Amino acid sequence: MSDQKNACVIYVVATENELPAVKAELEQNGYAVCAVLATTETARKLRTDDNGIPEAIKSCIKNSDLCVFLIPDEDEEDGGIHGAAGLANQLGKRIVGLVSGSRTTYPEGFDTAGAMIRISSPRLSSVLQGEDTWEAADKTAIEDRSIHHQKCQ
Repeated sequence: MSDQKNACVIYVVATENELPAVKAELEQNGYAVCAVLATTETARKLRTDDNGIPEAIKSCIKNSDLCVFLIPDEDEEDGGIHGAAGLANQLGKRIVGLVSGSRTTYPEGFDTAGAMIRISSPRLSSVLQGEDTWEAADKTAIEDRSIHHQKCQ
C-alpha cells in the first residue's frame, strides 16, 4: 500500500493563473496533484442533469484524499465548481476552498468545507496539512461561523 497522498484541484478559467503556485505548495506538502478545469459548459449541464459532471472531474475527486477548489472573485465565474463540490461532499472528501480576491460569499456546497482561506494566505501550508480554518477577506480567522441550512419539507 502506498503512502502517497493525492490531491484534486478543481479550478475555473478565472483562477487558472493561481494553479501553478497552489500545485507547487501541494507537492511541497507531499501530494501528487490532479488538476481539472471546471467549465461554464459543465455548469450548464449540471443545471439540467445531475450526471453532468465530466468523467475527468469525477475520477480526480474519487482518487483524492483532499479536494482543493480555486474559487474565483466573482460569482458568475464559478463554472462547474458547485457540482464538483457536491460530489466531493457525497464521497466524504476533505474540502479546502482557496478564494481569489475579496469574495465573501461562496458557491453552493462549500458550507462543509474544512477550510476556506485566501489563495495567498500564510495559513495555506497548515491547511494543506489538515488544519481547519475559515478566513475573512482580510485574512483574519473567523472563529465562529454560522451555517444556514434549509429544512427539508
